[in-house]
Amino acid sequence: MTTVAAELEPMDLGRRLHLQDLVWCCWIVGGATSSASLLCVSADEREAVQKKTFTKWVNSHLSRVSCRITDLYLDLRDGRMLIKLLEVLSGERLPKPTKGRMRIHCLENVDKALQFLKEQRVHLENMGSHDIVDGNHRLTLGLIWTIILRFQVSWRAKHHSSLCR
Repeated sequence: MTTVAAELEPMDLGRRLHLQDLVWCCWIVGGATSSASLLCVSADEREAVQKKTFTKWVNSHLSRVSCRITDLYLDLRDGRMLIKLLEVLSGERLPKPTKGRMRIHCLENVDKALQFLKEQRVHLENMGSHDIVDGNHRLTLGLIWTIILRFQVSWRAKHHSSLCR
């Protein structure tokens, strides 16, 4: 699918938003001009960008413990890298991952990670360990986004507010 970028005046926006293939939009505000660009991409393109971005984010943190992932969906399925990521982000020790490679071991490891997140009061709506083990793209991306919000954004907000006092 192709990416469509268009210069739109605010009045034109309503006419463009009803297009069938318009799934995701980002405003890019022009510097000195009052016009804005609307970048429209398909759901597949959005998912590919999110996967690439989240993989880089995960690797930036896993590099602290000399680990890395190559495929976000595949490499988180057994739960080991997910546990490592949460340990790096939180500074806490999580339960040791189960060593087996069978589905039951993977489910157990992912469940340890999800349980830790619940203990951290991270709300995980309609997500179970089987979703990650089965490689559900949407829920894996949602999990990483939730982790980013909890450990990156909320940490920075707390850190910034303590500096402002």
